[in-house]
Amino acid sequence: MRLAATSFESLQGIMITDKNSKILRVNKAFTEITGYSEQQVIGRNPRMLESGRHDPTFYQEQRGKLAANGRFEGEIWNRRKNGEIYLEWQTITAVKNDDGEVSHYVHVFSDITEKKDVENKIFEMAFYDPLTRLPNRRLLLDKFEQELASAKRHNRFGAVIFMDLDHFKLLNDSQGHLVGDQLLIQVANCLIMVLREEDTPARLGGDEFIVLLHANSAYLNI
Repeated sequence: MRLAATSFESLQGIMITDKNSKILRVNKAFTEITGYSEQQVIGRNPRMLESGRHDPTFYQEQRGKLAANGRFEGEIWNRRKNGEIYLEWQTITAVKNDDGEVSHYVHVFSDITEKKDVENKIFEMAFYDPLTRLPNRRLLLDKFEQELASAKRHNRFGAVIFMDLDHFKLLNDSQGHLVGDQLLIQVANCLIMVLREEDTPARLGGDEFIVLLHANSAYLNI
């Protein structure tokens, strides 16, 4: 009993519900992560924590995995009592009785918001231009290989457009690098506005930009 009690009061949030998803018990970490006390959640449905970021299909798939495998594991966005949305890694396990019927569900979760933010920042540093926020050369080459393979597979045509800014060095020398940087940002924003979501604008460096147009049937007659 001591071991069970110690395990329950872990650093991970724990929520136990009955087979009808009524909350029966939570631990201290649950309160620290969500902001809800045990008294505020007992008898309620875990839907009270939903963030609104997931559509009904997400929860249908979650229930389907629980029914098929007795377990669900993955990322889920939830909402704290103060309204803040956070990302958690959640594991839900079905507990069965002696007759093989589900009697309870045990939810174990950790707040991974900060970890995810760090991962995203590292990804952006590796694959995006820090000034314009456009894909950099590394990400462009990766997307180019994907587009080339797709075009060959479906016998379609895409396009690659190279562009630079005339007299950009003159602007930098006469007006300063801050003005030059603002111009590069405006050009990047213009590219994003006029291109489709599936197209890829990228900055190679300096005043050089590349636009990768997605290969589809619209380009067959070009």
